[in-house]
Amino acid sequence: MHHDTTTLARYVPDLTKDKVHVWLTKYHYTSNIILGVVLYAIGGLPWLLWGVFARVVVGLHSTWMVNSVTHVWGSRRFATKDLSTNNFLVAVLTFGEGWHNNHHAHPVSARHGLTWYEIDTNWYCIWALKKLGLARHVYKVELDHLPPKPPLVRDVQAAAVLAAAAGHD
Repeated sequence: MHHDTTTLARYVPDLTKDKVHVWLTKYHYTSNIILGVVLYAIGGLPWLLWGVFARVVVGLHSTWMVNSVTHVWGSRRFATKDLSTNNFLVAVLTFGEGWHNNHHAHPVSARHGLTWYEIDTNWYCIWALKKLGLARHVYKVELDHLPPKPPLVRDVQAAAVLAAAAGHD
């Protein structure tokens, strides 16, 4: 919560009031230190390297991949004010976070994969937590309840250029 409390308070006000979550956010490194000590005590340096360092490196690179790759390569379902796209490979590697255009269009939705082929493992876990009564007030978007997709600005501009080139102003 220490990064941008105004934004977080807007999207997750319940988490900003949860003392445990605020403490975990403030002292996020503590869990890695405790895990590192335990893994080193059980399995030595190999367990420490794989259980802490490799896991953190893969996790951070996956996060950065969502915020870079999905703003360059992929398809766009929604006309948003940015260049976010949906990318299948990134979604598979990040448990559903690669459906980034869906997320930018509906930022408070817990479900990013909106069709059967958009694999969203994170949503499946949230759904299971809700069924077990461990998650409440979960918001999700249903694709069939949304208005039809408007043409993208770049598609409209491309059509105008082609029409002008063909002499059909």
